[in-house]
Amino acid sequence: MKKNWLPITGITFGLIISAAMLFANQLGVDNNAVWGAKRYAIFLLGLLILAASLLYREDNFLGQLVHTKMGQLYLVSIITVGLIILVYIWWVSLGLWTVWPKTTNYYDLMASAFRHGQLELEVKPDPALLALEDPYEPANREGIPVLWDATLYDGKYYLYWGPVPALLLSIIKFFYVNEIGDNILTFFFIAGTFIFLALIILALWKIYFQELPRRIILLSIALAGLINPLPFVLLDPRIYEAAVAAGQFFFIGGLYFLFNSFNKPNVARLTLAGLFFTFAIGSRTILLIPIAFISLIVLIWAFKSHRAQTVAFVIALALPLALGGISYASYNYMRFGSITDFGYQYQLTGFNIHETIGQTFSPAYIAPNLYKTLLNPFEIKDTFPLIKSTLWSPPDGFNESERGIYYYFAESITGILIGTPFLILAILRKKKTLFWISTSLTGSALLIFLTTQLFFYTTMRYLLDLIPALALLALIGLWSGFDLLKTKPAAKFSFAILGFSLWAYTIAVSVLLTFSSNLPRFKTYNPELIQQLIQIFNNFLK
Repeated sequence: MKKNWLPITGITFGLIISAAMLFANQLGVDNNAVWGAKRYAIFLLGLLILAASLLYREDNFLGQLVHTKMGQLYLVSIITVGLIILVYIWWVSLGLWTVWPKTTNYYDLMASAFRHGQLELEVKPDPALLALEDPYEPANREGIPVLWDATLYDGKYYLYWGPVPALLLSIIKFFYVNEIGDNILTFFFIAGTFIFLALIILALWKIYFQELPRRIILLSIALAGLINPLPFVLLDPRIYEAAVAAGQFFFIGGLYFLFNSFNKPNVARLTLAGLFFTFAIGSRTILLIPIAFISLIVLIWAFKSHRAQTVAFVIALALPLALGGISYASYNYMRFGSITDFGYQYQLTGFNIHETIGQTFSPAYIAPNLYKTLLNPFEIKDTFPLIKSTLWSPPDGFNESERGIYYYFAESITGILIGTPFLILAILRKKKTLFWISTSLTGSALLIFLTTQLFFYTTMRYLLDLIPALALLALIGLWSGFDLLKTKPAAKFSFAILGFSLWAYTIAVSVLLTFSSNLPRFKTYNPELIQQLIQIFNNFLK
């Protein structure tokens, strides 16, 4: 009988890799007697290859991954996702791999407080701060140390960010007591968001678009993982980025279970969707708006398509949301005496938000925010990384008397139509069979977009509230375009050229902006890397 070369080769390589790491000192591969992270990673990779090879059979899961077209797509997709997550690790570590430069530790502070049975932080405000008549006025507290952007209420520090990430972290801290920074949480939430995006892409392809070439699905997964601001937030991952990333992880996870429910209705899936949506709101409160819309869509879908099970389906989604809403309201009441007070008005920041809380949202901000969000250009440079996101100067028509607390020069941002034009494909007509999915994505993306236009502050990380859902909508638009043009070869070819051009441009700009917007951190923690990249770029131009 002819022996199968795959398991034999795998066993051989697995043994060689594992043995090489075990005897790295004797072989001269590693002169350090203490195992480092890379050595552990390579050793575990060898064990993984060995285990997979020993378990391999042509008719089992591993065999199907190799011998069936569907399995091959899943296998290559797993590899693609794994490679992009390695890129995430490289970015969050600023190219250092094993050392992740610290940022903030606010969720860790909140988790420590929860673990010790209290809502206020264990950090105590400076007595001089508490003695001030108005501690929220920045000029009054000059020279007094404060926990920046924390909430000061009744002589105690709180945090206005949603508590769900800290609650999850407090469970981890029963087993791991060392500090877990917001940079680590941001990485895991961004990686988790990307994994859910990839799962949605694969599920949609399998159910609705199997006639499309598999390479299009792999390109789609790559875009979902590399489109800004997913990589952008990894380079300076503070509490701000961690909160938005957490919200998206749970929101996109909820969409994954919901979309599977639209295809195969199931109480368990809808319950998981409701649970994830609840955690999304508990991480990023603004997501209440799109999730309320999605809940309405589920109600209409259940009534129209599964009338006999409407009550069960609606309860499955709504019960976690209701319990989460009651819990969040109670959390606010126990802190600030009001179920709708999140502590935002007591924030210690760069201006007196306690006095200007009524100006946080205003229709007067829509026009400049639209320009920033859609059209603000990047600056072209003659050295690596070539382009840089820019601040914004208000046009003459923007009445200064109406701006309130609106920031003319907030943080740098590149408009969606300038930096991520692939998203334009979101407007294309979708398959009728995707009605409930496309309606959920369109409505939620539009609502979150409109809400952010009313806010007084605009920055790149806020686009993370919008881009993942919009990217899914754009990918569905691309696939639907191919489906609509399948009988028109010339038009289909032209559409493919357009789609690939937008794909390549969007990823290239996203990667370059990720570097350029965070050059100061690279220069601080890994200056040699930036010098090497500049040298490579200059040599390439020569």
